[in-house]
Amino acid sequence: MNDTIWTQLTDTTQKALEPLTRLNEMMAAGLQKVAEFQMDALKTYADLATRQMTAAMEIRDAESLGQFLQQQTEVAGEISRKFLEDLRTLGEMGAEFREEVEKLFEQARQTTGQSDKQAA
Repeated sequence: MNDTIWTQLTDTTQKALEPLTRLNEMMAAGLQKVAEFQMDALKTYADLATRQMTAAMEIRDAESLGQFLQQQTEVAGEISRKFLEDLRTLGEMGAEFREEVEKLFEQARQTTGQSDKQAA
């Protein structure tokens, strides 16, 4: 009798903690994905800054200054596009995570509802 009670308690506890375990796994995976994205973005922006410093160091006269200033419009456009793309990507990542969490909570709710019916 005691074995049955302990087995049921263990099973019930395990089922109750499954959604939390899954949520923790999802959060860890999500944080890793965001961190990797940020590192890639940082590398892109650092490369861009390095290119700009190199281009600025090559200014020797009025003509090269004019070319450099002309390129700044293109660079500003590139930065703007990259920034908007990064924001869009982060937004998609957040929406995807939210959907996964909602599914998890719905599954947990359904499982809890079934456990309640079985206990009754």
